[in-house]
Amino acid sequence: FFSAPFFAMKKLSLLLAPKALRTSFNVAIIPGDGIGKDVVPWGKRVLDVIQDKTPVTFDTVDLEAGYATFQSTGKSVPDETITKLKSCDGALFGAAATPTQPPAGYVPPIFELRQKCKLYANVRPMVSAPVDTKSGRSNVDMVVVRENTECLYVGKERYANEIMGKGKVVVSERHISEKASLRIARFAFTLARRRRGHKSRPPHVTIVHKANILGMTDGLFLECCKEVAKEFPDVPYDDQLIDGFMYKLTHRPTQYDVVVAPNTWANIISNGGAPLVGGLGMVAAMNEGGTLMLAEPVHGTPPHLEGTKKSNPIATMRAAVLIAQGLAPTLGVDYYFEKALEQILREGTSITPDLGGTGTTDELGSALIERFAALMDLGSEETEHVFRDG
Repeated sequence: FFSAPFFAMKKLSLLLAPKALRTSFNVAIIPGDGIGKDVVPWGKRVLDVIQDKTPVTFDTVDLEAGYATFQSTGKSVPDETITKLKSCDGALFGAAATPTQPPAGYVPPIFELRQKCKLYANVRPMVSAPVDTKSGRSNVDMVVVRENTECLYVGKERYANEIMGKGKVVVSERHISEKASLRIARFAFTLARRRRGHKSRPPHVTIVHKANILGMTDGLFLECCKEVAKEFPDVPYDDQLIDGFMYKLTHRPTQYDVVVAPNTWANIISNGGAPLVGGLGMVAAMNEGGTLMLAEPVHGTPPHLEGTKKSNPIATMRAAVLIAQGLAPTLGVDYYFEKALEQILREGTSITPDLGGTGTTDELGSALIERFAALMDLGSEETEHVFRDG
């Protein structure tokens, strides 16, 4: 088993727009499609435990979004969902099915939610897990900061005039703006500075791009990041091409701290690097930037797992912890959840097939909830003291 820095996520909450010392929050629950319906209930159970063991309460509201919603309403995210989200402090999103060739008018709901709720930053902590996986690495402790609003994800494609002898020609627009690039760079450097409190090495930012080929778009992104770096003389940085970076990531992932990249590259980095920390079933993400904090597992809904009850709920449960810790950072509940997770994974009796076990979604979820609640009981007096005294 790995001796991993599991509690590194504890400090991540410092960046997540800490609220005033409130005790009541509105949280939307959006299961989505497929395995989202299997794993999101376990995320809600995490919030229930926190509510039972601390002074904080979560008033939850169930909302709809996803491909099934699109099929029945014509919209992947109904207007009612957006309206109700405006009165929420946090949201837990599960997964959405996106066909390989989606029908006209379909926009993946997570894209719609990010755009309409102005969630410009996607923060993906990647921390080693104490499980023996073929591709896993020990002592990985990095965060991928993904610009959420631009790049190829603007979804603007069109047919161009036919080029002689080439048949149909399709053009996809890639948007990179100075405003968005400066904003996400400042977010990343701020995060690196705040993370140094729990790391034995100095903070560091790695800017990932492909400016040698995409000279205008990635060139602008790189230029903006370097400009922001001048505001953080205490935070060293380097820049790397996406292809070279992916090679180095698979060989020496422990060298990275905070990685910032445009939308498409950052998505590839976090998904491609997930096996290094136990797989996609382990990685959660927080979307932020506006007044809402929207957390999600990054795994989507693989068709082969739908209905099998073999999906790993850990990423979704971690997403729920990110919500709680972001809204009430003085609680320190992430410490107790990560401790419970470490114990359950080391025992190995209830883990799901992706982690090398034979457990079901419900068996793993139930074991984690029981252990988390027990650890919260042991630390409840301390938690109440910390919350009360700020």
